[in-house]
Amino acid sequence: MPPPSEVFAARSRSHKIPVRGQKDFFPDDSEEQRRRLEQTLDEHWSLISEERVERLGNLVKAKWIPSEQMVELQTPAGKFWQTMGFSADGKQHLLPEEALYLMECGSLQVFYRDLPLSIQDGYEKFLSSSTVSLQQYQVFGHLKRLGYVVLRFEPSHTAEQDICTNDRIEEDKCSHGDEEDKKPPESHPTAAPGPGRTWWVTDDLGHQLDHQPVSGCSRWNFSAITFPDVGSTESSTESSSSSLLPPDPCLLPGSLAVGVCNVAPWRQRINLREVKMSSKEQRTEEDKQRHRWDINKDREVQRCRNWTEYRELLVRREGKRKGRLEHLWKREVTPLHDPTQPISTEELLEKISVTQSTDLLEGASSIKGSDEWRICFNVYQPDTVADFKKSNPGKPYSRMCVCSFDGPVPDLRAIKGLALQSGDVPVVFAVVDYGDISFYTFKDFQLPTDVYP
Repeated sequence: MPPPSEVFAARSRSHKIPVRGQKDFFPDDSEEQRRRLEQTLDEHWSLISEERVERLGNLVKAKWIPSEQMVELQTPAGKFWQTMGFSADGKQHLLPEEALYLMECGSLQVFYRDLPLSIQDGYEKFLSSSTVSLQQYQVFGHLKRLGYVVLRFEPSHTAEQDICTNDRIEEDKCSHGDEEDKKPPESHPTAAPGPGRTWWVTDDLGHQLDHQPVSGCSRWNFSAITFPDVGSTESSTESSSSSLLPPDPCLLPGSLAVGVCNVAPWRQRINLREVKMSSKEQRTEEDKQRHRWDINKDREVQRCRNWTEYRELLVRREGKRKGRLEHLWKREVTPLHDPTQPISTEELLEKISVTQSTDLLEGASSIKGSDEWRICFNVYQPDTVADFKKSNPGKPYSRMCVCSFDGPVPDLRAIKGLALQSGDVPVVFAVVDYGDISFYTFKDFQLPTDVYP
């Protein structure tokens, strides 16, 4: 037995892992680089070669059972039992990765054939293809040291959840399809109401409409109707009358009837104060007016004597435009849309869209599972440790898939298969590069909608 002075020195020595600096990826054969590497290696070898001194009374006794690939506790468990281990046949057991981690923490002493196992023995006996691999244990230990609760993933626990998720997706698709089927045909606004309708709307005190308001969306396309300017100073001073005469019926489309409009009530409600703009705002407004096209200044439009002639002008212009663009449809690659044909903004954006939104679980039900890609652990956040219950752990924060940095990158088939297996819990890929661990995840997202129907 070592003297008390050596035991005290070993217990009081710092056991912190040396902090790694920036990795040198390429050797430059410099003396400074060689010195830094030697110093780092000496610090790690010094820490590894130290003998661990623990109180026997603080160690939980256990024995390794190779036939069952688990560790059976011989003395009552410690605080770790809240988040680790399981009970079977009235006995307490630990999984191999849990036992090895507790051995490294100095909380557990495992015996095999009445002989204590060293940590090196634990690595050799506990890690195998039938339990967990070295890379999986490295991820397990890394997450445990960060405070996370890590449990083995059991696919059977999520089978029912996966079925519900798939059913929900199919129901959503069916419901959307039904909505599309039940959607009424699009009603286009018209500017030609029935006979007897009046265009002007007066105040409630003076007159009433000669027709009842239409429920739902208005049939009028107000953006295509030019209302007279009843608020300007010129219009109020030039005309002493408070009424606007109806326009010539030949200038109106269809059988639209327009009566006399009394503008006096409207003028009382309009703020007639002159708008004062700064010089910068005036220049901006002038630029807008300069580039704004006024249909009333079109000479061909001015020559039109009635509505019929104006419609004929539009037809002639449309024919000319179509004739100029006709050669574009004779090539192997044609335009996505004919500009002479009416189309809504939503349909046009759908035509020119390059990327379509898709659900990560779409088509995943037909993908077969792969032994190369599988979920290893359920991970719970550190702030849930105080209230964590192994009998009812709840939904995990994420599920971990362990892979090697030297191995292949998961393809879309693997990602969809793991997402289906995980349900609504995100899958995180823990990539191990000789002890260095990086975490990656692929999250489902929706492309923004520019136009809503």
